[in-house]
Amino acid sequence: MDPENHPGHSFFQMKDAIVFLVTVAACTFFLAAACTFTKTAEPASRQTYTPFLAMPQPPTALLLATGPEPAAPEVQVTTEAPAVVVEITFVPEVADVREKIPFHGIIVQVSGRYEVDPHLIRAIIFAESGFNPRAKSKKGARGLMQLMPATAKSLGVEDVYDPEENIEGGVRYFRSLLDRFDGDVKLALAAYNAGSRHVRNYAGVPPFKATQRYIQKVLKFHKKFKLEKASGSRRLA
Repeated sequence: MDPENHPGHSFFQMKDAIVFLVTVAACTFFLAAACTFTKTAEPASRQTYTPFLAMPQPPTALLLATGPEPAAPEVQVTTEAPAVVVEITFVPEVADVREKIPFHGIIVQVSGRYEVDPHLIRAIIFAESGFNPRAKSKKGARGLMQLMPATAKSLGVEDVYDPEENIEGGVRYFRSLLDRFDGDVKLALAAYNAGSRHVRNYAGVPPFKATQRYIQKVLKFHKKFKLEKASGSRRLA
C-alpha cells in the first residue's frame, strides 16, 4: 500500500500544520508583546522621572541642578590684594619711613642742633607751605617755613628757596621765640604767625582768627606726627 495514500499519513500532515501555525502565532504574539512593552516602557520611565524633577527641591539641590557656582579665586584676589598693600603701608622698614617724610634728614639734624622737637618743626612746615620749597604767600613769605625777606636776611639765609637754608633759618628763628616766651609753644607759634609785637601787646595769643586757627592746625599735626612715630616704633620693635 502506498504510504502517501495511507489514512495515518494525512493525520500526521494535519498535525504538523497545526503545530506550525501555533508556533507562528505564538512567535507573532510574543514579538508584538515585546514591541508593545518597549514602547510603553519609555513613557512610563519618563512619567516617573518627570514628576521627580518637578517636585520642590531643597536649596542645595536647586543650586546643584543649575550648575556650579563661580569659582572662589575671584573673591580671594579681591580680598588678598588690599592685604598686601596694608602690610607694605603699615609695616614699613625704617629706611622707608625716612624716605616718605619730606626733608626728614634736614629736619632732624637742624632740630637737634637747636634742641627743638622735630615733630613740631615738621608740623610748622606742613602748616606753612605743605612741604613745598617754592611756596610764596601773598604777603611775600617764602620757602618751606615761609620766611619774610627781612627775617631771612637777618638770619643770614641767602637762598630762601633752598630747603636746608630755609629750615636752618626757620628753626633758629622759632628757637629764639621759644626763649623769648619762656618755652610757651602756643605763644611762640602766635609770634611766628602774627609777630612778637602783637603777642606782647595782647599779653598772650592775639585775638586774630587766622592766628588762632594756625596754632590749632600746627598743634593738631604735631600730635598726629608724634602718634605716627610712636606707632611706627612699636611695629618695628
